[in-house]
Amino acid sequence: MLSSRQFGLLVVIAVIALIGAGAAGLFDTRPPSDPAAERLVNQTADATTNVSAYSFTISGSAVAKQGGERRTATYDGHAAFNRSERTYRMSISLDGESKTLFVRGYSLYKPCPYSEYVNVENASYATELPENRSWTTYTMLGGQRQLFDVSRVYDRGTDTVNGTEVRVVEVVPDQSKLSSLSAGVPGDEDVRRMNAEASALNMTLYVSPESDLPVRVVVERRHDGGFRKPAVQERIVYDFTYGPTTVETPEQTVQDKDACPRP
Repeated sequence: MLSSRQFGLLVVIAVIALIGAGAAGLFDTRPPSDPAAERLVNQTADATTNVSAYSFTISGSAVAKQGGERRTATYDGHAAFNRSERTYRMSISLDGESKTLFVRGYSLYKPCPYSEYVNVENASYATELPENRSWTTYTMLGGQRQLFDVSRVYDRGTDTVNGTEVRVVEVVPDQSKLSSLSAGVPGDEDVRRMNAEASALNMTLYVSPESDLPVRVVVERRHDGGFRKPAVQERIVYDFTYGPTTVETPEQTVQDKDACPRP
């Protein structure tokens, strides 16, 4: 029987930044990156370093199968980034389970353990992030260059998104190299574990030819399952909007986990 706990835990997989989004199969024998795609992803990485603010929505689905049981749920979420305020927030839910990531500079805020109780104040506590890289690498688009550096990329021509023509690039990360990158992403233990077990991944970027910015990212990932583990097929869509945005801050923050409100 596929438990709600097993299915609800899938929400953790999609909540971290792109560099934690998945892992390629170990036996992928496709050729090296093509030059046109390499030029495009380098331009895209350069363009995102100059973006002052953006937001994006998250949608998609996850289908889990185990024995004769099949369960389907939808992803729903929203995120925002503001460079001058050094803030970033992503919230995502799946099948009633939700997770929120809020970053201010080099501080990551996590929900306090008892915040889900009705008689406890909703608060988040701060943990410090490694400062050996830009704080923006902990955000959705900030880790793109790191991702591209450990991936093969392929030009897939053009397509349309919301009636506008875009360039399409397929990104195939190297599994072993990706794991060393995602080790520095906060809160991604479940992400790394699921990545290591991933059977297949397909990541597609839809890039504006005018701004070189990604307007959509689609991640499709499969886990074949195994003993007492469900087989899972996911498709997660991130749609981006660029321009002024407001990053919602936690209702209440405390210095550390020990200072969290208790029942």
